[in-house]
Amino acid sequence: MTLSPLPLPLALLALASLAALPVARAQAANDAAAARLAQAAGSDAAPELARRPGARAFRPVFKWGVDGVLAEFGAFPDAPEADYQAALRATPYLLWQPAREWEFRAGARIEGSDQGGGAASFNRWRAELGDTYARYRSGDTRLTIGAQTIVWGRVDEIPLIDRASRADLTRFALDDLAERRLALPALRWEQSAGDFKLDAVLLPAFRGAALPDLRSVWSPINRHTGEVLGIAPSPGLAAFVQAAQLRRGDDGSGGAAVRLTRSGGGAVDLGLTLARTRQSLPYFQADPAAMTLTAVHPHVRFAGLDAELATGTVTWRTELGWSDGVPVTRASGQMLSSKVLEWVGAMEFFPGGEDTRVNLQLAARTVRTSQPIKELKEYLALNGEVESSFGQGRWKAGVRFNLGLNVRDVYLAPKISYLGWEPHEIYLAAHLFDGEQRTIGGFHKRHDMIAVGLKTRF
Repeated sequence: MTLSPLPLPLALLALASLAALPVARAQAANDAAAARLAQAAGSDAAPELARRPGARAFRPVFKWGVDGVLAEFGAFPDAPEADYQAALRATPYLLWQPAREWEFRAGARIEGSDQGGGAASFNRWRAELGDTYARYRSGDTRLTIGAQTIVWGRVDEIPLIDRASRADLTRFALDDLAERRLALPALRWEQSAGDFKLDAVLLPAFRGAALPDLRSVWSPINRHTGEVLGIAPSPGLAAFVQAAQLRRGDDGSGGAAVRLTRSGGGAVDLGLTLARTRQSLPYFQADPAAMTLTAVHPHVRFAGLDAELATGTVTWRTELGWSDGVPVTRASGQMLSSKVLEWVGAMEFFPGGEDTRVNLQLAARTVRTSQPIKELKEYLALNGEVESSFGQGRWKAGVRFNLGLNVRDVYLAPKISYLGWEPHEIYLAAHLFDGEQRTIGGFHKRHDMIAVGLKTRF
């Protein structure tokens, strides 16, 4: 007979109860010692000492809520696939800290999307495991086991050293970076020593990026046109993509990564990242004989350096990354493993005070191969964000953008928000695309969207 394991909530409860026993015994000992001191000090001192709480007394914490709620409706003026798309997302959680050293969290991410009015209508609900882990702290050491969201990087939106996270592509890049990352099973060890911090991650089970429904306008495969994001289109490719069956190949382990940073020890904060992990973004491997497109995630070796310098008026950030094992596509259509060199330089400043923030980033990428490929070998772009608050902080207006410099590639996302009804945010936004073939702007150039939405938390 096989014994069934305890359900996860009961296992966490038992572990937390055992962890709290030493703290309870220590607290009882402290109370007894205080009583003895009060008795020795005399009757006048006894009441005062009895009322005085322990200097390091800890009260268990239990709370629940919803980290983020999104409700959005967007209209497509020119998309052949659909006239509108609606989205709803909520991330409920439970948090229990029975002792100072221990923390237990359970969370979920629930999403629904509805697309209609065109040739590719669909309605889909899905649920993902949110941050669900057990965490232990002691001094400068922190250990975490379970599903957790880990985002590394200094620059905004496109951090090169973000090697231990799982991407959410269901809404393309409409959301901020933190909202486009999902929890992934991991073992994490964080260790601080003076100005240095070591962050080591082991990914025992891998899951590739969350992909949108194949009928969604944000899918990296466009069944309507027969295009694949980033690949040069052709009549042969279009016929194959429209008829091929899509498969996923994301079984196995995810690899490991380690990051060492130094902060506060000088004028410049520095970081070193080494990783051998499977890339979260999919590469679609074609098999014409089987008529399949398989989303694969090869292991990629990565080494990266990053730095940050804060002056009186400007904060400078940079990341440099070298990758080996990045999949690209030969002219024949076969997969080729290549080396990639990437760099991002950023500057952030606040002109005219704290009400306006400007972040400008220059990004460069080159694929190191002598063979002809269907992707862009070199890419240079200027991207960033400008935002400003007004009306005593009740209103905020801004724009995110990406502008290709060596190819035509345009993405503009203006947005205006009302923040006076805290913690709610009501916004009106647009997402505008244009560009050449093989670029994001070119792939989505008929997917301009105007959206109204609400963000809140409970």
